[in-house]
Amino acid sequence: MTLGCSMGAYHAGNIFFRFPDRFDACVCLSELYDAASMLNGYMDDLVYLNSPCHCLENLPAEHPYMELYRKSKIFICVGQGAWEDQLLAGTRQLDAVLRSRGIPAFVDYWGYDVNHDWPWWRVQAPYFLDKIL
Repeated sequence: MTLGCSMGAYHAGNIFFRFPDRFDACVCLSELYDAASMLNGYMDDLVYLNSPCHCLENLPAEHPYMELYRKSKIFICVGQGAWEDQLLAGTRQLDAVLRSRGIPAFVDYWGYDVNHDWPWWRVQAPYFLDKIL
C-alpha cells in the first residue's frame, strides 16, 4: 500500500495509480492530484504521466489497470478547515474522475475544523489504516 499526507499524499496517489499491479491500497490525506495545477498549467508527457486526474480520465475502459483499481482499497481524505481550500477542490476533482470511471473509492470530506496540519493527519492515518487492516 501507499500512504501520504500533503505532498506525500500526491506521491502516494501517483505511485498507486501508476503501479496498481504492485500496490492494492492507498491512503491519501490532503493534496492535489492534478500535476499541471501544481505547475501553473504546464503540461508535457512527463507531467501527464504523473497526474492521476489526467491519466485516469483518459485511460481506456478496457485497460487492465481498470480492473486492478476496482479491486483495490482507495481512501482519499481532505479537511475543510484552514489551508485546505485548493486541496478540497483537488480532492473533488479526483473524486469526480474516479466516479466517472467506475472506480470505487472512499473519499472522505472532514469538517470545517479539520486543518491541513499534522495533528489531523495523526488522527486520520490510523482511522484509515484500521479500515485497510
